[in-house]
Order: sequence, then structure tokens, then C-alpha cells
Amino acid sequence: MLITKSISHEEYLRKKRKKKLWKLGITFFLIILIIGIASYISHRQEIRVSKIELNGGILVTQADIESKALEYMYGSHLWLFPKNNAFWYPHSALEEYLKETFKRIDTININLKGFQTLIINITERKPFAIWCNSPSISTTTPVIENKSEDCYFIDQNSTVFAKAPTFSGDAYFKYYGLIFSSENELPIGKEYIASTTEFNEISDFVLKAKELLIRPIYLIAKDNGEFSLVLSGGGEIYFDMKESLSIVGQNLEALLRIPIFASSTGNLPIEYIDLRYGNKLFYKLKSN
Repeated sequence: MLITKSISHEEYLRKKRKKKLWKLGITFFLIILIIGIASYISHRQEIRVSKIELNGGILVTQADIESKALEYMYGSHLWLFPKNNAFWYPHSALEEYLKETFKRIDTININLKGFQTLIINITERKPFAIWCNSPSISTTTPVIENKSEDCYFIDQNSTVFAKAPTFSGDAYFKYYGLIFSSENELPIGKEYIASTTEFNEISDFVLKAKELLIRPIYLIAKDNGEFSLVLSGGGEIYFDMKESLSIVGQNLEALLRIPIFASSTGNLPIEYIDLRYGNKLFYKLKSN
């Protein structure tokens, strides 16, 4: 005779809950165990970055990069996993941080060597020209150059990246205007012209002017999107970006073929040449 034991519904639910709690407890324990083991392993010195090797640096030094990189990776995630662990160190964030910290860095690439060393390859920005913040600057009159002006190197993309020493002569072409900053704020990291394409056009126009032997010495950017190219011996060339500067350069070349300019040697006898109106070119000669 088969004897069966009946279980009440409440008893069944109680046992089911108890079984579920046991499963949750075991799962929680295993998770804590795995995290603990992972944390323990991740703290082993054999797999933590402790050395930095720099390639390509000249003015950015090994000591400076190593100090900032290791400082950035100091500490832990959630107090469990060290940031300098070789398997999850902040690769992209570290690259961005170093570029932001060292404005001289143009490109950067970080790779892991073994489990303890980071190889940081950089290229540094090269001085292309100088931007100066002159206290005597005016957007309507030429700059009166003086020793109190602050000048900074800019690269070929017009990014300001380092303080420039005082130069004699015209070792670097000078740009003035724009790049607004407060009295206590350095312009390093800012751009003279936001668009690299536009700055390249302007640079090509300055080069075109030099090829035409009219001796430009600096350029002033004005608030209204216009520019003034100041020439040696006085005189200015006004232009803007409404038309391609390659065309503006061709117009300037055509204007300089007229007899009064073609026969001049050295400095042009002008107060200004205005190239802002397409094929309508205006100029004013210096009064004798």
C-alpha cells in the first residue's frame, strides 16, 4: 500500500523561498569571492604599470611625462582595482590628459610593453609663426612694436603652444589680434583662427605677398572678419575671407603690374591697397 504525505501550500512556498535564498546567497558569495580574487591579483606589482618610456620628445622631457602619467594612474577604481593595472589602465583618457597637460604635444600614441612599462610616442608641435598680444594693438591702425608685448609660438594649425623668446629681425612672421583671454589667463592651447583651412589660406596669401616682393612684416586680424597685412616701410593691404584668397592673391598680382607699382623698388609707395571688393581694387598712394 503506497502512503503519500501531503504538503500544505504555505509549506511548499516556504521551502521554495528558502531554496531561492540559498541560491542567491551562494551566488552572492561567489561574486564576492571572484571580485576579491580579481582585486588581489590586480594589485600584484608584476602586472601594474610603474615605468614610462618616452620617444620623440625634445622639449617635452621623459621626467615630466613620467611624473604626470604615473600621477594620473594613481589610485583605484572603487577602492578595489588599481588604475595602473596593465589590463585596464585608462589608455584613451591618459592620451587626452597628456595632450591637454603638455600643449607642445601634437600627436601621441601609447602602447604597453610587457606588464609594467608604457611606451609613449609623441611628436611635438613645430613653431610656424608667432602670435603677439601687444598692448599697443589697434584694429584700425598698425601695431607699434615694443618690448612689452607678449609673444607665443603657433603651429601650422594656428594653435598657440608655448611662450616665445624675444627675437631680433624677422625669424618668424607675426600675427596680431583675436585670441581673447583674461588678464591672468595664458593663450596657450587656444587658436588664432578656429578653422585650420582658413589659417592655411591666410598663410598662403602671406607667402604669395612675399613672392611678389612687397615685404609683409605682420598681420592683424580684426573683429569683423577682416585682415590687415602691414608692409615694411608702411602701408597696409586690406582683405577678408569672402572670396578665395588664391583669387585675391591673383588680383593683387595683377594690380602690382601697373606702371606705378611695377617701377617701384623696395617698399610700395602706398597708404593702403584694398582687396575686399572682388575685382574692384582700390589703393591710395602716399602723399609726397
